[in-house]
Amino acid sequence: MVTTDPAYFEAIPWCATLLADSEYTVVPSRFSQPNKDKRGELFTRTLATDNTITACIYQSRRPKQSNYASSCTTFRPSHPIVSEARAFLNTASGVNGFPGIAHGGFVASIIDEIMSFLINSNKQMTEAAVDPPTASSMPATAPGSSVVTVELTIKYRKPVQTGDVLLLRTWIEKIEGRKIIVKATVEDSEKQILAEGLGFFIALKPGVKIPLVKRKSARI
Repeated sequence: MVTTDPAYFEAIPWCATLLADSEYTVVPSRFSQPNKDKRGELFTRTLATDNTITACIYQSRRPKQSNYASSCTTFRPSHPIVSEARAFLNTASGVNGFPGIAHGGFVASIIDEIMSFLINSNKQMTEAAVDPPTASSMPATAPGSSVVTVELTIKYRKPVQTGDVLLLRTWIEKIEGRKIIVKATVEDSEKQILAEGLGFFIALKPGVKIPLVKRKSARI
């Protein structure tokens, strides 16, 4: 059975150590939470099975109070409201490329997903100007028309084994106007970096939305 219960990871010693860090808080994500309009079904349905991603939780790093007041009205890299996001996930053989090794396309997909999660978390907090996110207050689904991926570069350092828990970390490197540069890593229980990602995203212009049925090139 697919789970988003933190208790699953709290039972794993190295995960429990990281989850005990008070600078991070568990927050909802769209994983295994299907939408009526079928948005994001790769992670809400396709990869949320007993044979793909069997368990997944997200965390956001809480901002320092001194930074939060100055950043809640402006989305900028110097003091992002959510400075870092991370995800713990357990995989099964359904994401294999080679036996026991995750497909490279799967690795790229989870990196892209957590990068987008971080960007949209910051945009939500900026637009709402609310308190730092908590498990009860943060929206479960990020706005689908906020940003689009323009370029994603992946460096595969070591094989990503399936059947093991992975740690994904991501942070905003730079923002120039509507251009957002994000970095991410995929790590194992030994803190080895298995893959690195560098993402280039564009925030869509106000009023521009990606069509829900027939997708055409977005105006950027």
